[in-house]
Amino acid sequence: MLIRYARILTEKAGLIEGSLRIRNGRIDRLAVSLSPEEGEKTVDANGKILVPGLIDIHNHGYAGTEFATPDGSFENGLAELAKKGITTVVPTLRPLPKDRLLAAIGNAKREIRKAESGKAAAKPAGIHLEGPFVSPEKAGAMVRANLLIPNRKDLADFLEAGDGLIKTIAFAPELDGACDLIEDILRSGANASIAHTNATFEQAKAAADRGANLVTHLFNAMSGFSHREPGTVGEALTDDRLTCELICDFVHNSPAAVDLALRAKGPDRIVMISDTGVMAGRGDGEYVIEGVRRIVCGNTCKTESGTIAGSVCDLGVGFRNLLNAGYALADVSHMASRNPARMLGLDSETGTIEEGKAADLILLASDRTPERVWVDGKEVSL
Repeated sequence: MLIRYARILTEKAGLIEGSLRIRNGRIDRLAVSLSPEEGEKTVDANGKILVPGLIDIHNHGYAGTEFATPDGSFENGLAELAKKGITTVVPTLRPLPKDRLLAAIGNAKREIRKAESGKAAAKPAGIHLEGPFVSPEKAGAMVRANLLIPNRKDLADFLEAGDGLIKTIAFAPELDGACDLIEDILRSGANASIAHTNATFEQAKAAADRGANLVTHLFNAMSGFSHREPGTVGEALTDDRLTCELICDFVHNSPAAVDLALRAKGPDRIVMISDTGVMAGRGDGEYVIEGVRRIVCGNTCKTESGTIAGSVCDLGVGFRNLLNAGYALADVSHMASRNPARMLGLDSETGTIEEGKAADLILLASDRTPERVWVDGKEVSL
């Protein structure tokens, strides 16, 4: 297939006017001008912008699909996410009772391997455990009874159940024994992410000293900044060893907070995430998740007590928010595609438009919503 007359966001040359050939699900050729081969399908982009598919490394579910389930299918959620331009996603599991969490990891493993059939849907790229080794003081909408004291036995059980597919494990570094898990997490190939924590600046720094490399949804569910005790936020913003997840729905974080994060970290150390859940994409209403009633109104989801409980805005919303706020397209794309690919170890496979990489692409409409989407070169039915 040939996509021509496009403005293509390339990694090396920036935005260029050109053509792109897809062969066997890969970007085969990228040039200013390419002529169609005999019988080749041709897509005329008519000057619209072609960007890499979005990659969401923190997503609990979408459109009625729950990723933290012992036996549910991911098929519908993956299909619906692809329609929003999310071509790769990491199913994220919240804390559950241990036996159910192990079952949910097993189910995610089966669904990930089942999804390798090559459908035009978001590709599940591993498992994200948001906890259960996190602080009850910063649990947010999590069920506190499901949290565990950090220990190597439980960690080993989770890693064994994941069979190499766990990509991120979140923990609160101030908890006894938490930092002792970091080496095991990293050795498994997963990211060690500071999360749901009341850690002081020094405690968060100690975690980074021992190898923690990621911060879960910056600003949210963590000790905040003070000029005398900078807290986890202060450590996250000032330590170049830490990459920060950032929700850009402008509900979890104000535009000013997002701007502060970008000024402090730069576009190379931010990974945009959605943190959506099963209720996202389903409209206003009341939803019960793990016994907790969540109320969706507009772009906000809260518990009855008023605590924000995940996002209802897919990653594309944050992508457009930053573009509409005036941030450079290349920087926004890096935060929504290239950087998450790097954190997953997939940067040689996807995340940028380069020859040889997977043809995970979005053709943007004038309002920056997806007009056409391809996953591994297969077009998604929008």
